[in-house]
Amino acid sequence: MGRQVIPETEPIWRALADPSRRALLDLMSDGPMTTQQLCAYFPTSRYAIMGHLTVLAEVGLVLVERRGRERLNHLNPVPLQLAYDRWLKPLSASAAAMLTGLRAAAESAGGIMDLGIDIRAEHVVRRDATATWDALMRLAAWWPRCWPESENLVFEAHVGGRLGTLEAPDTSFDVQGGGTLWGVVEEFYPARTLTVRGAMGLCGPVSGYWRMDLVPEDDATRVTLQHQVAGLVSDEDRDCFATGWIRTLRALASAAEAKR
Repeated sequence: MGRQVIPETEPIWRALADPSRRALLDLMSDGPMTTQQLCAYFPTSRYAIMGHLTVLAEVGLVLVERRGRERLNHLNPVPLQLAYDRWLKPLSASAAAMLTGLRAAAESAGGIMDLGIDIRAEHVVRRDATATWDALMRLAAWWPRCWPESENLVFEAHVGGRLGTLEAPDTSFDVQGGGTLWGVVEEFYPARTLTVRGAMGLCGPVSGYWRMDLVPEDDATRVTLQHQVAGLVSDEDRDCFATGWIRTLRALASAAEAKR
């Protein structure tokens, strides 16, 4: 039996990255709506809403029915289900299995498993949130090196995208690829929030995530970081991440402030 061909889901994630498009899908979840009805919910122009609907229709999330001069927009949930089954469902199952295993290990030892890492940090970048986000999206160019010289840092800037190191950018994160998958993008809100779920190179039974939030402050941006890992983490690794995140936030600020 041949290998099953899985539909490409990246265009769907790109379409969902815009909050206005997600809001349009929410409105259509109760039933089809005309374009005029949808436009009434937004302060932007009809032209802008039509543009969003076109993007959603191109990736199959919206089906258009013409009724005379009216355009009736139907939500099509099938692509969403395919994207969920392809990316989020396996990742959620893996994370749940990992945490269940950690809990069992802790209970068998007669104790409760504490967070191996719980880091909070922040740094003010002297650029607005858009410029700071643009720099964050180029993280492969400025992230402080902590990986082998033979490998390159790879970051795919979209929900479901990968962060990790590879010997060649077009290979896979497996034994043949020769790299390490640090994590997968779980939240992606431009100029606001980036969340990556994964072990970030830690060995052993661990499950973790890190999150950066960009908070505008006049002409600057306060970048807040939270990194949590459940599992057995050595003091050396914990200290390494504590100092490493400070270096990373400073490197982000330098990258953003240098590009004026």
